[in-house]
Amino acid sequence: MCSQRTSDVLSPQPTRSLESRIYSAYASLSPSERCLADVMLEHQMDLALYTAGELARKAGVSTATAARLIRTLGYSSYPAAKREIREAIHWGSPQGGAIDTAQHAAEIPTLAAVVQTNIDNIRATADGTSPETLDAICSACIEAERIFVVGMRNGFGLAHYAAHYLGLIKNDVRVLPATGTSMAHELSGIREGDLVICFAFRRRPRKLPLLLNEIRTTGAIAVLITDISAAESAKAADHVIRCRCHSLAAFNSFTAAATMIDYISWTVAARLGELSVERFRRIDRMVELIDDVATPKRETPRPKS
Repeated sequence: MCSQRTSDVLSPQPTRSLESRIYSAYASLSPSERCLADVMLEHQMDLALYTAGELARKAGVSTATAARLIRTLGYSSYPAAKREIREAIHWGSPQGGAIDTAQHAAEIPTLAAVVQTNIDNIRATADGTSPETLDAICSACIEAERIFVVGMRNGFGLAHYAAHYLGLIKNDVRVLPATGTSMAHELSGIREGDLVICFAFRRRPRKLPLLLNEIRTTGAIAVLITDISAAESAKAADHVIRCRCHSLAAFNSFTAAATMIDYISWTVAARLGELSVERFRRIDRMVELIDDVATPKRETPRPKS
């Protein structure tokens, strides 16, 4: 994830949530600091029960790393961090961790500000995603016999977006649950050789880790596309893409997630080569034969007088 200027990260900002601070600094953190940041996100609701040393041990890092991370996130001390986190009032809402509470709700953003926020989200997500993870996901898409795309809550639209483009280049791409069926019914048919891509962001279903673990026990590959607040669910997946969802409004931005879908789809199409081109040609031919859609008309050149 893309870091802000050092002065922005280090300056005291008491109205910023823990997640907002970690969103801003994640890309600049060391591997050990990221491990600790993930643990803090996982236990933020009961952070008051832990000392800094206990959190450090959970993350497998030193207490010096814990002290350094606390300062990097803009807190004066760990007790101060616990106090501010406890007093936060936006946990659980779609905006929690996504916007700063100091921002006025009635303030109308400029188009330039929205564009810049989305660019920052995309860059931060790209910086925080390893090439190895992207390569593994693209390879799984190519090798999978079937691809199932699951959209949890606010991931529903993204799941359909991903399934649409993957379905243009691969056979047997499905969105779950299908109309008129249950998730349990659909998932019971998943087997080895399948790929399941799950979109699940803030306010994820509590049983998501169980679902991902069940998918993996079948031998299928589980990919989770989420945000940095995911903890147990991220551990349950084979591959994880954490998207920055910062927003100027009271709801998340999913521009970064959509960009990741584009990258995966375009890369898979390129690597499949003629196979993807041939499928697209077949689809295009069927559209012309069956679907009643408007297409641009070629103008007949006028005869010269």
